[in-house]
Amino acid sequence: MKAIALIPLLLIAYSTFGQESRIVFQEDFEAASVQEMISKWDEAKNHTNMSFSGDVPEGSAGAQSLVMTYSPGQNNGGHLYKLFPEGYDSLFARFYVKFDANHSKVHHFVHMGGYNPSTAYPQGGAGVKPVGNERFSTGIEPIGDTWAWDFYTYWMHMRGYADPDYFWGNTFHPDPPAPINRGEWICVELMMKINDPVESYNGELAFWVNGQKIHHLGEGFPKGNWVWDKFYPHPDSSAFEGFQWRNDENLKVNFFWLLYYMTDGIAGQTDQVYFDDVVISTEYIGPMVLQ
Repeated sequence: MKAIALIPLLLIAYSTFGQESRIVFQEDFEAASVQEMISKWDEAKNHTNMSFSGDVPEGSAGAQSLVMTYSPGQNNGGHLYKLFPEGYDSLFARFYVKFDANHSKVHHFVHMGGYNPSTAYPQGGAGVKPVGNERFSTGIEPIGDTWAWDFYTYWMHMRGYADPDYFWGNTFHPDPPAPINRGEWICVELMMKINDPVESYNGELAFWVNGQKIHHLGEGFPKGNWVWDKFYPHPDSSAFEGFQWRNDENLKVNFFWLLYYMTDGIAGQTDQVYFDDVVISTEYIGPMVLQ
């Protein structure tokens, strides 16, 4: 029988320089009640539709995970929002997720980014291009009906769709795609790094699935081309320009949003998503260690 390490990787992770990684926040959903659990977060939406389950990812040291339930016509899923008012130059967010095997299309999913001034709740801005001193964000999402991971990103140089004043989150399609296997636990990790100095384009964005780096974008990489508001990698195209996330040094990465936003369910049918072992750190975290 395979033994499971009681100390997950998040407690023993080290950077390439041999320094212990800095844990900013972690949530294992082992609270005695949902009310106790949400006290660790700055905002909880539709927490009456949240519950705990004994279904946990392999390697978890805990005994329960969080379940968010979507009931069409009654709610739009839910969210947990965490503010880091001190702000960071870069952050990594690792979480485990499991969708119901027949889960409906997801509208929006887990986000990270920065607000200036910072707020203890998620701000609006859908369809509006940021100006550079007030916000940036990215979501790691199942884009469209394909059930594959992608980014959904807002920043000051984002592209419009068909009309220069028509802005929705830009997508960055990895090649090959990163399929989402519903009905299975998945380890997802997201990284954002701000541009410094603020005039530069050296900001970065990356994500990993089950410890495998799927997509990494920065100044000069990867090569690809824009089709309206979508970026597609291609070896014979121009290098990606990088991210000027901000033009104000007061804007940093300062929030994590465990978002589950649904609009496209089937009447009379509920959808559920499971979350566990959330870690926010200034260094790469990776999946939990199995021994």
